[in-house]
Amino acid sequence: MAEKNKAKKPLWAYFIPVRNDSVLCVVQKICLPLVIIWLSVVLFMINEENNKPKPDPVLIKNASLVDPFTVDEAVTIPLKTTKKPTILPEYKEWYDQNNDMVGWIKIDGTAVDYPVMQVKGFDGTIDYNHIYKQNMVYLEQDFYGNYSFAGCITADYRAVFTKNKRPANALIYGHNLLNGTYFHDVRYYDVFEYGREFYDEHPTIQFDTIYEKGTYKIFAIMEQNTKKTEGEVFYYDIVYKFGNQKEFNDYYAKVLDRSFIYNPEVDLKYGDEVIVLSTCTFPFGKSINLRLVVYARRVRDGEDPTVDVSKTVINEDPLFYDYYYSVMGGKWGGRKWDPALLQGYKPKKS
Repeated sequence: MAEKNKAKKPLWAYFIPVRNDSVLCVVQKICLPLVIIWLSVVLFMINEENNKPKPDPVLIKNASLVDPFTVDEAVTIPLKTTKKPTILPEYKEWYDQNNDMVGWIKIDGTAVDYPVMQVKGFDGTIDYNHIYKQNMVYLEQDFYGNYSFAGCITADYRAVFTKNKRPANALIYGHNLLNGTYFHDVRYYDVFEYGREFYDEHPTIQFDTIYEKGTYKIFAIMEQNTKKTEGEVFYYDIVYKFGNQKEFNDYYAKVLDRSFIYNPEVDLKYGDEVIVLSTCTFPFGKSINLRLVVYARRVRDGEDPTVDVSKTVINEDPLFYDYYYSVMGGKWGGRKWDPALLQGYKPKKS
């Protein structure tokens, strides 16, 4: 009866040491939970290893940077990587000083040999007040960001340059200063005021982006007013891209109407990349606000980069602005250039 009346051990007493336990029993009770925890960890690790994604042998074979000792890490490297654009070594130091530099313009044998700056960030929104303000930034400050009356050579805010692409119609502005700097020498392309010698000696312009070099052949030179008070304005400076060939041809037909020169070897076709140099000019003094504008297209792949200037024709009757005719007399005689200058251009039948 004494055995029956003996109290039963609670369940926890089999796992937690109590007063009457032997030394061996105490050791067993302490070690058992540790063994259970250790076995759980081992089973968990085995399960994780079994469920781990196996390296794809195709990726391992094709990956260009596989380390045989770290295959699992190597297969995470993309098979194709986008190469970061490389800045030309001669412009790297300049660019490091000011990342707003987009290129370099040079006309051999002249003072035109400068970096081209630009306020970046154009997103396609056409707000002419904002565009004007952005263009004026580097026309009123130097390369280092300090105020300067002379400013810098400046690419239009809308002219977006990338490693693989240049704008269709990139305007580049520069002041015409009496000390001969910046675009002062560009004014000598006015063949009516200075003769054709300057053009004959400088029929091409070197314009490099920070990524690649480029030679451009001059195909048009014109003089334009910029204020409606002086009559009709040809807004040459609002065009920066073309939606189709018709838009391209319509615009450059108007440019050729106004051009002082033609050269049958320097024709145009849809897709050509053009730079437009624009600077102040004062054939009538400073009474009106005029611009001398020089157009040049990039040399095409496989094309001879030289120009046979003997084939250049002076256009004796370009389309001028109203103020010119009010002072000089006469009127425009109509379009005379050869339609072959614009590939695919179809003149309207009269």
